[in-house]
Amino acid sequence: MALNRTAIVGSRADELEIDLQYTFMMDDLGEVLSEILCTTGVILNGTLITLILTHTPKPMRSYAVLLFNFALFDLLTCIASFFACQKTIFSDLALTYIFHGPCRYISPFFCYFCHCFVCHAMAHSQWILITSFYYRYRILVKEQPTVKQVVALTLIFYSFSFFILILYSFDVGDSNELKQIMYRLHPEYHYEDESIWGGNTTILSFATSFTILYMTFPCVPIYAAIHHYRHQTLKILGGNALEMSEATRKSHKKMIKALTIQAMIPIFWLIASAIFTSVEFKLIPSGPFLENITFRLMDCFPTCSPLVSLYFIAPYRKGLLGYWSKLTCRKQNAVVDAVVSVSGATNQNDKAKEIADLA
Repeated sequence: MALNRTAIVGSRADELEIDLQYTFMMDDLGEVLSEILCTTGVILNGTLITLILTHTPKPMRSYAVLLFNFALFDLLTCIASFFACQKTIFSDLALTYIFHGPCRYISPFFCYFCHCFVCHAMAHSQWILITSFYYRYRILVKEQPTVKQVVALTLIFYSFSFFILILYSFDVGDSNELKQIMYRLHPEYHYEDESIWGGNTTILSFATSFTILYMTFPCVPIYAAIHHYRHQTLKILGGNALEMSEATRKSHKKMIKALTIQAMIPIFWLIASAIFTSVEFKLIPSGPFLENITFRLMDCFPTCSPLVSLYFIAPYRKGLLGYWSKLTCRKQNAVVDAVVSVSGATNQNDKAKEIADLA
C-alpha cells in the first residue's frame, strides 16, 4: 500500500505547529511568573534594606552586616533575573538560554551577564548563610565580632564568587553556533531574534564546568557545617554553662529558628538544580515546562528570603508595622479630608439655596 507523503508531511507540520504554540504559551507563563516574583522580591528586599539602615539597634550592627549582605544580593538577583527572564534549552552538551526580559533591548551580552550574575549570587548566598550560623555560635563562645571583622569576612567569601562571575561571563558561546545546535536537536523551536540568544556551546569548557561545580559541589559541606553549628548553638543554649537572662536565651533561640527557616528556603534552588541536572544528563525528558520552570524556581529564593528577617527580627518587624500604620493613617486622613471637603461644599450649596429662596 502506497503511503500518502503529502498527508504525512501535513500531519507533521500540524504537530510542529501545536508544539510551537505550547512552547510560546509556556514562555509567556514563565515571563509573567518572573515579573511577579522579581517585582515582589525587589519590594521586599528594598524594604528590608531600608529597615536595616534605619532601625538596627547598636548591639546588632555587626550581625546587621550579614543581613544587609543577604538583602542586597537578593535585591540585585531579583533585578538581574527580571532583566534576563531566561529559559534553558538543553541541547546535548550545549546550554542555550533564551532571554525574554528587557535585557534584549540592550545587548545579548548584557542578557548573558544578568544570567551569570543570578548564578553567582545564588552560590554566594550559601556562604552568607554559613557565616550567619557561625556568627550565632561564635558570640556564645567568644567575643562578638566587630563590624569591620564581619565586613572583612564577607569580602573574603565574596572574592570567590566574584571570580566565578568574571570567569563565567567571558565564556559566552557564539549565537549562530548555538542556534544551529538547537535547531538540529529541536526543530520545533523557532527563535529568530538574535538579541535573545546566549549560552555555552559546551559544558565541558573549563569556565562553565568550574562554575557548575562551584554552584553545586559546596552545598553538601556547607549544609553539613550549618547543621554542626546549629546543633552546637542549641546545645549551649539548652545548658547552664553560660549565664544569661531568659529573655536573651529566648532571643538567641528565636534567631536560630529564623536561620533554620532561611536555610530551608534554598530548597527551591535545590529542586531547580535537580531538574537542571536530570534534564541535562537525559535522566528525565526535556520540554517547555521544565525549560521555563528551572529559573522561576530559583526566583523564589531571593523573593522569600527577606520575609524571614521581616517577621522574626523584632526591630525590623516593629519598623515595618510602623511604616504600615503611618501609611494607613495617611489614607484615613485623606479620606476624612475628602469627606470634610465634600460636606463643606454641600453646606455652602445649601446656604446659597436658602438665600436664593428667601430672595
